Amino acid sequence: MRQFILETIKAETPLAHLFNAYMKGLSTVEIFSTPRESMRLCRELFTAAPPASSRREANAEPPALSIVSQAQRYYELTVLSNALNALHGHVQGAADLLATFFTDYGGDLLAYATANRRHLLNEYGDGEEADWYHTGTGDPDAGEGWEVTDTTDPARLAEYSLHRELARFFPDPESHGEYIGTSGPEDFARYTASVANQTAYCIRKMFAAVAHVDIPLYRPDETGQMIPIPVIDQIERELNEDVANERLAGYFCAVLNAGQQLAVLHATMPPDDLRGYRVLRECLNSMLAVEMAAHPPF
Repeated sequence: MRQFILETIKAETPLAHLFNAYMKGLSTVEIFSTPRESMRLCRELFTAAPPASSRREANAEPPALSIVSQAQRYYELTVLSNALNALHGHVQGAADLLATFFTDYGGDLLAYATANRRHLLNEYGDGEEADWYHTGTGDPDAGEGWEVTDTTDPARLAEYSLHRELARFFPDPESHGEYIGTSGPEDFARYTASVANQTAYCIRKMFAAVAHVDIPLYRPDETGQMIPIPVIDQIERELNEDVANERLAGYFCAVLNAGQQLAVLHATMPPDDLRGYRVLRECLNSMLAVEMAAHPPF
């Protein structure tokens, strides 16, 4: 039974398609990284592996096929999958929030904060004593007859502002996991290189590396007969795939770069900067649509 590490993003945005194509480009790495050991063999291999402290003392990396190296790759692929799924969700969520702000509230920051405060207090309760008043009907001790007070006090609206709501999509010093701008191209570089060079693991090259000869590959013709694929056709297809894979890697890096720039913008912009929110909306929509230059990262 085939087991998967990389989880497909279930969305139809171009950004989701980009991330899914990126993860599909790691399918060979995923296959070789999926554990197939029994618990007994796993225990024996980890027991036999030298501890990390001794490797550090010897200034040596674990062998490429060691259980330690395989475990690291499995963990990294799991993190990568979780990160891309989370990143897409945050980009989509932030874009949706800004779309609601400009469409439903006409870009009015005060109107948004006021409505958001009322919604959150009604939905989750809590707040301070000054946030509620009793209408005089119902049993106040039973939670009946309480209404949210109106306010335009900036201090009381600050935690309900658009800037504060957007903060949940961006990283902060206390956050864990992937957010918009948490990671950059350099953090994915090892796997981006694998995506860009997928044809290095194509069947023709793998057979040639093992057998040291060109083993013929076949395809059906119009009559269903299997005919050999000329080597020149295989090479031409690989060259075309190389170009497409390099562009895929370039777009992927461009998206990550854009996310980091947006994280800086959100962290440094004044909370009442309407122009900044327009820039955020435009850039987030560009990320979702993958409408940006694909600069090869190599």
